[in-house]
Amino acid sequence: MKRGSHMSAPTISRRRFIAASAATLGAISAAGVAAPWNTSGPRAADASGHHYEPSADGFVDAVLTAFESHRLVAVGEVHGLQEYHDALAELLADPRLPRVVDDVVVEFGNALYQTTMDRFTAGFPVDNADLRQVWRNTTQSPLATWDAPVYEHVYRTIRAVNALLPPHKRIRVLLGDPPIDWSQITSRDELTTFLMQRDSHAASVVAREVLEKKRRALICYGAGHVLHGSVIEQQTGERPYVIATLVALSGDPGGLARRLSRYPRRTVIPTSGSWLGSFDAGNVFPAPSPSPSGGPINRMCGIPLGSVIDAGLYVCQPKNLTVSRENPAIYLDPAYWTELQRRNTLYGGVINLDSYRQEQPVRYEPLALPPSLQCP
Repeated sequence: MKRGSHMSAPTISRRRFIAASAATLGAISAAGVAAPWNTSGPRAADASGHHYEPSADGFVDAVLTAFESHRLVAVGEVHGLQEYHDALAELLADPRLPRVVDDVVVEFGNALYQTTMDRFTAGFPVDNADLRQVWRNTTQSPLATWDAPVYEHVYRTIRAVNALLPPHKRIRVLLGDPPIDWSQITSRDELTTFLMQRDSHAASVVAREVLEKKRRALICYGAGHVLHGSVIEQQTGERPYVIATLVALSGDPGGLARRLSRYPRRTVIPTSGSWLGSFDAGNVFPAPSPSPSGGPINRMCGIPLGSVIDAGLYVCQPKNLTVSRENPAIYLDPAYWTELQRRNTLYGGVINLDSYRQEQPVRYEPLALPPSLQCP
């Protein structure tokens, strides 16, 4: 997600920020390349009688299959969503994964600390204070500190997997956020310079560390960074297989949640050959843009979902979704708190930091769109 546009926004709570992040697209092209789809054809039923597309597959198997024909497979996250990270943990722990994946590229890590991460995932001792800098010091702090336990868990899971592998088979974690050194950032202009590099830096990491070395990578980023037409795709010239987590907006426009309810949890539905391909992308990934008249419009309305993703991951119904929350005690550390306040000032005071020291409900709140952004 690009944050430069938030500089002058009013303060928001962490809860509202996480909900809104599900729909943020960053710097993708809304045009995309349309994929074919077919809403007809025979349908299968599971043991409970629910009907689903015969081509739908379990999450782990779908990712492994995608690597048979793609060097890059991107799994778009709804930030902080526990159910997404539960599925990701299952994938990372699958013993088949190291056979097809060399690298995991993550949004929630500052490339300044790549050496620290290489040591950690290789099994060497790394002090917790040093490890925390990887996720606490990204360009997104304090809008996203990545202090929720699911992010540290990704790193620790890969370390545990690597411990059972020979060195040449170990999975490398590539930190995709630009190498910002917060101790040297004293102005908004300096911060903005790094913010504007977020997608292009991720693309350079993928090009240099993955593609040029003939390796294969799993890309774990917010969905907006990996949709077809993204900077990563344009800059590398490599088209990833994109699986995006599907979460219905408030009110379930278009009936996404209703239609997904017939699938088992952690099912991946391809957009080609299924109803999902023609579903309105504006009802999944709304992208506010100024209209000629000056008011905001949703520029994704009318774009078929099959033109921006290859498949969708269904994790569960909205009423059962949960968010991984930070322990408020983290922010009682006076040095860390002072630094977050300084960074928030550089960002324009957009975050209500007081909410960070309060327990937050774990139930996920679907994003509610104003009438101007709703698709017809």
